[in-house]
Amino acid sequence: MKKVNFLLMISVLLIGTSVLLSGCKKKETTVETTVKGTASFPAGVSGDLSNAKVSLYTSITEWQNNIPVKYAAVTGSGASVTFSLTGILPGTYYLDVWKDIDNDGTWSTNDFVGWYGTGSLGSVTLTPFQITEGNTFSCNVTMYIY
Repeated sequence: MKKVNFLLMISVLLIGTSVLLSGCKKKETTVETTVKGTASFPAGVSGDLSNAKVSLYTSITEWQNNIPVKYAAVTGSGASVTFSLTGILPGTYYLDVWKDIDNDGTWSTNDFVGWYGTGSLGSVTLTPFQITEGNTFSCNVTMYIY
């Protein structure tokens, strides 16, 4: 009888240990794919960029038609603000920052606009950038008064 009780107790301990250990999982670390940066006016130009919107596009056509794949409000106020877009899918993107002063849905007089690229108002050249999974793309955007 002692032998049966001993074997029963060992069996219960083994099953209990197995159940406890099966619930232990290695914590997975997720690294977000992020686009971040600053948007600011050149020295000597003033304006409040609070509530400006940073947008990502996958093509120039999407940019021309204002159809972003992802967007967010900037953080901060004044002539220089920051932005961060997380959970971005790996790929190639174009970026702009825009504060629609008159809320008409198009770049118009007195709006604040900027983009990742070169050129100037009237000659905007967006530069595509690639981002890979788990990485961060950082950029600075110069803002203009349209």
